[in-house]
Amino acid sequence: MARAFVPSLVHAFRWHLVASMLVNAALSAANVITGPPWWSFWPLLGTAFLLALHYFAYKAVTADERWANDRAEELNLKSYDRSHIEDLKARYRGDARTVKRNP
Repeated sequence: MARAFVPSLVHAFRWHLVASMLVNAALSAANVITGPPWWSFWPLLGTAFLLALHYFAYKAVTADERWANDRAEELNLKSYDRSHIEDLKARYRGDARTVKRNP
């Protein structure tokens, strides 16, 4: 049931993103034309907050097992301490031969 909702959520998020950009551009332009004080800050902050909430909901619904595995592998490959991660993997598998023991 959630999968049927995903395409409409993706479409709604894209629409929300475009609408936010247009509204923010219009507010900023109006504020530049009218000059100080910079009143558009608060509406811009509000629309950014609402867009962030919508993005988090979008990502929560569209994340799946494949995405989680891809993300974990990406983080693993970018790791600065890859040997430590390999040791953790070996411990998890129970492969005592590759695990270094500290005295």
